[in-house]
Amino acid sequence: MSSTAPKDIVRQFLDAIAGGDGKTMLGLMADDAVMITPGSPKVPFNGRFEGKASITHAFTMFGEYLEIRDHTLKLLFGEGEHVGVMINETSRAKRTDRFIKQDTFWYFHINGGLIQSWQVFEDTEQVGWAWDDRATRRVE
Repeated sequence: MSSTAPKDIVRQFLDAIAGGDGKTMLGLMADDAVMITPGSPKVPFNGRFEGKASITHAFTMFGEYLEIRDHTLKLLFGEGEHVGVMINETSRAKRTDRFIKQDTFWYFHINGGLIQSWQVFEDTEQVGWAWDDRATRRVE
């Protein structure tokens, strides 16, 4: 049986991301969960996604537009229902073939054993650059 401790829920979620297991990812989220990925509107998966249908759409866009090359957990901490993680990530924007290399911070609010909200804090300038047709291609 899986643990419902907030940090364990987030660990399960991160494991599902690493394994490309969208079904488990969605299963760990509340029906009315909110996912916030701020940044440039030219990035197709930036925005506020409310509810599982909207979040499912965001996950589909991640897969269509982004290739994750590395997703290494550096730090996980929490207090009560609040959990934060620092992740080192390398990904490729499929449309432009540009690479994003960054440390990103994710905040999770866990309620009733499910992820109620997930907010991403990342280098939005770099992510926007990866989608800009005018930028010079970055060497991997």
